[in-house]
Amino acid sequence: MITNNSLLRIPLNYVSKLTPDVSTRLAVCFILISIFGIILNIILIFVILSEKKLRSITNTYIVNMAIVDLLIATTVVPFDIDFMLRGNYPYGTILCGFKEVLFLFTLPSSVLNLMLLTLERFVSVFLPFKRTRYFLRRIVLISILCSWIYTINFGLYPIYAEGPSAVRVFQKTCAVIFSFEFGIYFISVNFIFPVLIMIGLYFSLFLMAFKYTKKSKQSNSFQRNLKIAKTIFLLFINFLVFWGSFIVLAMSNMLCNGCHSREKTWIGNVINYCHIVFNPLIYGLLNESLRKAIFRKIYKPLC
Repeated sequence: MITNNSLLRIPLNYVSKLTPDVSTRLAVCFILISIFGIILNIILIFVILSEKKLRSITNTYIVNMAIVDLLIATTVVPFDIDFMLRGNYPYGTILCGFKEVLFLFTLPSSVLNLMLLTLERFVSVFLPFKRTRYFLRRIVLISILCSWIYTINFGLYPIYAEGPSAVRVFQKTCAVIFSFEFGIYFISVNFIFPVLIMIGLYFSLFLMAFKYTKKSKQSNSFQRNLKIAKTIFLLFINFLVFWGSFIVLAMSNMLCNGCHSREKTWIGNVINYCHIVFNPLIYGLLNESLRKAIFRKIYKPLC
């Protein structure tokens, strides 16, 4: 993606070629990310949907997150693999637009899923008796639907604003053109503000847990809800590390009008995509019920 309003302002290093050695290494990274992202997220979705006792409100949001990660692994990353192997983009503006819209869709989708998970855990720990009122299954499904509507329209916004000409294939490179203001909105509304809110929620949550531990013995319900909250917090840290690295790189590149090398830009994409592999690993391995269910599904056929 490019934050310029004219092709004349596209930085030269955006279309400069990578060396074959760098392209090959990047292609291998993208292939591994895509393969593991597909396998791990399919396993996570299958296990949760196949085990009735795992169909909780929290796991509904986890399945939604896994679907988004699976979408990235199957539709966005393969385009980058193909670009690395070919050295050019040959598919025209329609598929280019499809790929770039999905890429713009991924950040707000990831952050909204995490925000919903964080709020659900916050209510579960702070207001356990009101959780069923605030997180009815109908409300959960509506919140997921609204998140999809927002993120899809957000991804399409450059096309809404600029028309089909926002999608460009320039010197065999696929890109979407949007304004500097949209880039600032993209980063602040879909990363900075939600991250600050979630930091505040987690700080309050763990502060309460610390005070509760000092005052009295924790109930089993409190311990269970807090344990799940800690797992969701690790998903948040995973998001912060991988998306944060990409955002910092993208923001600095945007401010200096594309001064970073292509190698650094593509390495930023590799770091960013890693979250689709670590999300199912973190939740699948650290959630005890889910971990046991996964092992049963794997080892039962072997026995």
